[in-house]
Amino acid sequence: MCGIAGIVLKNKNSLNLKETIFKTSQAIKHRGPDGEGFLLVGENTVPCSSNDTPSLKPGLNYIPQKNISEANGDFHLAFAHRRLSILDLSETGHQPMALQDGKLWITYNGEIYNYLELKKELEAEGAKFVSTSDTEVILYAYKHWGTDCLDKFNGMWSFCIYDEEKQELFCSRDRFGVKPFYYSDNENTFAFASEQKALVKGGIVKARINKKALHDYLINNRMEAEENNFFEGISELWPGYYLKYNLKNHSFNTACWFKLDPEYDYSTDLQSNEELIAQVKEKLTNAVNLRLRSDVPVGSCLSGGIDSSALAVLMEQKNPVYLFTSVFKNEKIDESYYARLVAGKVNCVHKTVEPNANGLFKELETLVYAQDVPIWDTSTYAQYKVMELAKQNNIKVVLDGQGADEIFAGYHHHFVAKWNYLLSYGNVFGFTRDLIQSKKTIESPFGLFIKEKIKANHNTYLNEIGSYVDKNYINSYPVHNPTKYLGKVNDQLAYDITNARLKSFLKCEDRCGMWHSVESRTPFSDDIELINLMFSINGNRKMQKGVSKYFLREAVKEKLPQEIYERYDKKGFETPMNEWIGGNYKMIFDSLNKTDLPFIKLDNLKQQFDSGKAGTKEIKLLYKFYVLALWKKVF
Repeated sequence: MCGIAGIVLKNKNSLNLKETIFKTSQAIKHRGPDGEGFLLVGENTVPCSSNDTPSLKPGLNYIPQKNISEANGDFHLAFAHRRLSILDLSETGHQPMALQDGKLWITYNGEIYNYLELKKELEAEGAKFVSTSDTEVILYAYKHWGTDCLDKFNGMWSFCIYDEEKQELFCSRDRFGVKPFYYSDNENTFAFASEQKALVKGGIVKARINKKALHDYLINNRMEAEENNFFEGISELWPGYYLKYNLKNHSFNTACWFKLDPEYDYSTDLQSNEELIAQVKEKLTNAVNLRLRSDVPVGSCLSGGIDSSALAVLMEQKNPVYLFTSVFKNEKIDESYYARLVAGKVNCVHKTVEPNANGLFKELETLVYAQDVPIWDTSTYAQYKVMELAKQNNIKVVLDGQGADEIFAGYHHHFVAKWNYLLSYGNVFGFTRDLIQSKKTIESPFGLFIKEKIKANHNTYLNEIGSYVDKNYINSYPVHNPTKYLGKVNDQLAYDITNARLKSFLKCEDRCGMWHSVESRTPFSDDIELINLMFSINGNRKMQKGVSKYFLREAVKEKLPQEIYERYDKKGFETPMNEWIGGNYKMIFDSLNKTDLPFIKLDNLKQQFDSGKAGTKEIKLLYKFYVLALWKKVF
């Protein structure tokens, strides 16, 4: 796991390439504190070091022999790489890396978990490896299969390959966006980086708000829903896409190389639950085992819910596994009891952290800077503190359960999709039976169904925000209902993965981990074999007898504590948001009054708090405005 950046200079004297690529790299130092490397390309191709580069033995063509400050030449292309050493801790894992003929160079962030299997396949085709890293496997895979190499990869990644013969950059991002890739294109430069702040702090892009993206955040309750970013002038390479940049004429194009197909394989209808459970167990176990491949210890985040508990009990290692949990003592949302149950079942060292309001307000500016964009829930802070806890215990790699809800059907609205399907086929009996059975999971299923149907057909969020935002601002860009429920479970899951929840969660996951130099691995979000299996199964079968995530529960039933297996409530990394924000509303309003947000009707919102009428909706809205103000401040 690392940080990457690159710059193509279109106009020779538009900027100082060496200085700019160095600043860009320094802005993401937290992503890779173990080393720094550069590549400068002009008449000559020169790998360079910096003061952050560890001592490296010479002998390979990509090992730098010169500090970037000493490099002279007429350069038009620069790569930067910040290294977090996970695989191949030696100098042979240094980046930017090249094949020995010097015609292909790469700067890469991520992990290709099936790299050992691909390495054997490539060696059989004549590849001669000099490192034990997955980085070199990507280069040979690209050389051998071209863009089709992406279909071979099981993992998470964003990378850019410089193809000297084609005079082309080939950039790619993994299927669901576990790893980030942002770029900017203007008359002087084409540039890319792992984080938006790198392009801003490098001086490539000025920090200006994309007004449409801001409107999306405030009015449509969506974040980064389009390629154009929250920062004006920055775009996001979409998950499942690649980008090719022509260095001769400075043109580029993006193309979709992977699209999730929610249509299940009807042949699986003939298989029993037991047969499918066995397949899920096999794929899930393999996904976890692949993500234990590391030259440093691997820990795991543990909330006490079914997702993180499943990962913890499947992590079989010789040494005790470090498990990390956020706790909230004396709070209804506290899950530490369940986390302790799981910890008692495995060979582990269990560490806990208790986030609090004082810490939140003390660190919120840093958290917003780390995230690059505003956030809308204090749960991100809990995740941030768990990653910090991992760092404090010298754990560089953790597993996390993001994505389980989206492939196994774990949210309440997935029941709604199932009920929509049953009703669409006139199956009133099945609908009624399933509604009654779901009381195991949902307190008032019929009430939920009616509420969600209303939300899907009427923009209730607009009603909530309408009293506190100027109407002219609301109508300044298209208004969309943020609630969308589909008529098939798998369709809903695919929508949640590609258009809604998961993409945002993975962004938070990446930034929280990488700010503390911790690599977060998400088996449910990027193991393509597991994901393909789950989308080959009829979505209606993923919830059975009123219980969500049926196949996940059954696959790990024998290893889980009974209370976890029978736990049907849904919490996640919840925090006492109402208490933290509501209890400090006066301070927040004082801060907001000093910020230029003319479209917000602060007096209307404050009146609700002063009169004691403010509820969860108003508290969330106040937090949203406050974080936006902090974003403006730090950027």
